[in-house]
Amino acid sequence: MKPSDREPALAQVSPRYLAGGGDARWVTAPLQQVYRWQIAHLPLSPVVRVVPRDRKAELHLSPDPDQPWWILRHLGAGEEEPWTMSFGARTPAEIITAATIAYAAGPSPEDLVDPVTVLEQAGWESRHHRHFNSPDGHVRIDRLANGSWHIEVTAGTVPWRDSERQAPVWEAHFTEHTPPHVVAAFFTDLVSPEPVLRHERTMAPALRYSVRIQRERVPAKQAEATLWARVDRLFPLSTGRELPPSPQRPDGPLPRRTR
Repeated sequence: MKPSDREPALAQVSPRYLAGGGDARWVTAPLQQVYRWQIAHLPLSPVVRVVPRDRKAELHLSPDPDQPWWILRHLGAGEEEPWTMSFGARTPAEIITAATIAYAAGPSPEDLVDPVTVLEQAGWESRHHRHFNSPDGHVRIDRLANGSWHIEVTAGTVPWRDSERQAPVWEAHFTEHTPPHVVAAFFTDLVSPEPVLRHERTMAPALRYSVRIQRERVPAKQAEATLWARVDRLFPLSTGRELPPSPQRPDGPLPRRTR
């Protein structure tokens, strides 16, 4: 077999928050397949728009170099306050989906965890319960006075781990009134030590200086299987919700974003 004929392989990358954007379907597939959010964008448009049946929210994926790529807006109605969560282009899709699923599924008693508790139990350095830093120094989280949250992730710019030269990788923001269980779900996945799968060659060179890459390769088809297994595990959790028929799962792989 020629090297060019071999099946593409992926690397296991950690920490996950420095792995890059990954496959956008981690965010969109559960919303569409499990929670029946509907595609509402124009064909051939670079902007992807997905909305729930009640039209109380909208998720945008927009490739704008000067703005967040992912934006979920809860529009609010009656006594509900509107709020927004947004994520930069290189925010790993696996972490974003923790927040979007938490929102789509709604809170349950076991999900009502204080976001601060998630960070403190993971051993992240805290100052006054408002400023948090990851043990490796790459993530800073600020809880602002109005109740909003700001997350900034940086990585080394040169291939020496003790270098103090850091460059921005991605930012995320949860505005005031974002439900605490949504923020807590995002933080829970953010602090997870589990690696994520990535095509190493497509990773931004600067990210490789700050991550650990397991050289034991994983077949690319396993990433596809992992995605759909994640979707399948969500179905039993949504059986109590009144939902329309499920859209048919695509037979083959869809275009995906791997930054």
